[in-house]
Amino acid sequence: MFQDSKLTIVGILFSFLAITSQIQANDNFDFIEGIHYKKLDKTVDISPYKKQVTEIFFYGCPHCYYLEPSLHKWLKTKPKDVNFIQMPAVLNSPNWIFMARVYYTAVALGIEKKFHPAYFKAIQGDKQQIFTLDELAYFVKDMGVTSKEYKQMFKSFQVAQMVQKAKAKTDIFKAEGVPAVVINGKYLTDVTMATSRKKLWELVNYLSNK
Repeated sequence: MFQDSKLTIVGILFSFLAITSQIQANDNFDFIEGIHYKKLDKTVDISPYKKQVTEIFFYGCPHCYYLEPSLHKWLKTKPKDVNFIQMPAVLNSPNWIFMARVYYTAVALGIEKKFHPAYFKAIQGDKQQIFTLDELAYFVKDMGVTSKEYKQMFKSFQVAQMVQKAKAKTDIFKAEGVPAVVINGKYLTDVTMATSRKKLWELVNYLSNK
């Protein structure tokens, strides 16, 4: 009896290990190229980094705003060797170009960590109308930037170059909507392709190691 029981326990253990291995394998095969993500036609250089995640967004997009909580949750647990950046999508539209300038002006002034969540909440969460240069210059008054400094930077060549680079990358990425995520300059996905916000960040982790 003792020997039979021992064999039964060993058999159960092996069955458990086999099932676990199968589940782990299925976790990898759950993500299918062409369905859950696509490979870019042209790889974007991410040097000096080996791994990089780029979130493509637009301030006028409520879905981008709703992604923020899951994004920040992922940022708390992301591997240290993965560099993360945000990039406004830049289409051939004055509104998209203007909003890209809004983001890069904050970057150039070194206030993007304060500005980005505050501005997103103001226009999407609180439905405030902050869409002119004067309104934006007033909005940043408590972020250590004067109205004059903000307006000068907004119109600067430095910010114009940042917007132009983002436009070039937007064209390469060919995202069909925002928010979208580009991994290692090679792969693009979004919430719809990944099927959920939770799955999106699981997919991002998977692709960053691909």
